[in-house]
Amino acid sequence: MNPSQQPTDPAPTASHPHSNWIPWLLVMILFSALVATCTGFLTTLDGTPPSKALLQAGTAFGSTALLCLAAVPAIHQLRKHR
Repeated sequence: MNPSQQPTDPAPTASHPHSNWIPWLLVMILFSALVATCTGFLTTLDGTPPSKALLQAGTAFGSTALLCLAAVPAIHQLRKHR
């Protein structure tokens, strides 16, 4: 073997398979924050005290985030069955 020739790896190093989760997770968080902000704003306009509006906004954030996170495995399962 020639010293200038280095053994090559037959499988090039690919990026981490879950690296595309980061942008999607950011989108889910931002969408959930938007829903929470709208919920809090509309609840406050209705005359609800700020403490209750904050609790409702937090509930809206959590619910939206859970729905977004639950949709990902469902979409993966649907794509597998094609």
